[in-house]
Amino acid sequence: MSPSDPNPLPTLLADARSQFAEWRSKRARRTERIPPALWKAAARCAARSGIHPTARALGLDYTALKRRMPSEPVQSVASPFVELVPSVRSSSPECVVEIENRAGGKLRIELRGAAIPDLIDLARRFTREEEA
Repeated sequence: MSPSDPNPLPTLLADARSQFAEWRSKRARRTERIPPALWKAAARCAARSGIHPTARALGLDYTALKRRMPSEPVQSVASPFVELVPSVRSSSPECVVEIENRAGGKLRIELRGAAIPDLIDLARRFTREEEA
């Protein structure tokens, strides 16, 4: 990625890319397997940025990276049902997301316009607060 790229890599992915580049520059061509520590770094990046973008940025095989992803339990959000209520009041996209954690804490997010936050990450952080 060039410095003028409008979509630079996230810091975690850029660091992993540097680690892979350093490892590749020091190994004998195709004679060594990727070390487990690098696979773990790639899996962390893929959990955050997605498998395909990570595989592409790090020069890895998509299927090989996907196999190394830890299986995460689906119960990270207290309720399996999330209601997105469409609004007919305005012409801009709008919805309301309500999340309740096991401790009874409630989070209500009203989305208007084109800027939509990373809801999955926000929901995970909110439901983990009770464990901390």
